[in-house]
Amino acid sequence: MSSLKSVSSIDFSNEEVVYIYQAREMSNAAIAKKDVKTVSAFWSDNFVQIAGDGSHTRGKKKIIKDWNYMFAHSSPVFERLPDEIKIAESANYAWEKGQWRYKTDPFYGTYSAMWRKVNGRWMTQCELYVSLN
Repeated sequence: MSSLKSVSSIDFSNEEVVYIYQAREMSNAAIAKKDVKTVSAFWSDNFVQIAGDGSHTRGKKKIIKDWNYMFAHSSPVFERLPDEIKIAESANYAWEKGQWRYKTDPFYGTYSAMWRKVNGRWMTQCELYVSLN
């Protein structure tokens, strides 16, 4: 198991922060069920994902295809555990950071995510994962 320790600075009195936190919880639950449709509901059309090994993919459709393949080939289940969510002064962007870990393998690391408000709804613009083991 990881030696990472979480120090939360999440302001649960802020509705926007709570929405993003709950969206992350729903995304984690969908990953546990290998439900790509629900996970991808939080991604913008031009979503960018940078994996823990530095490889990257751009575009919601392409990443959905990759995740469907990954889940069909008995991939490990993982979760993201946010420890900070900040809303920009403009209220159009948000920053999330925390830890990720596989629930089925001993891999872990840190992540960050950029959220963008699109038509009044928070969507993930990009995610960066860094493997620490």
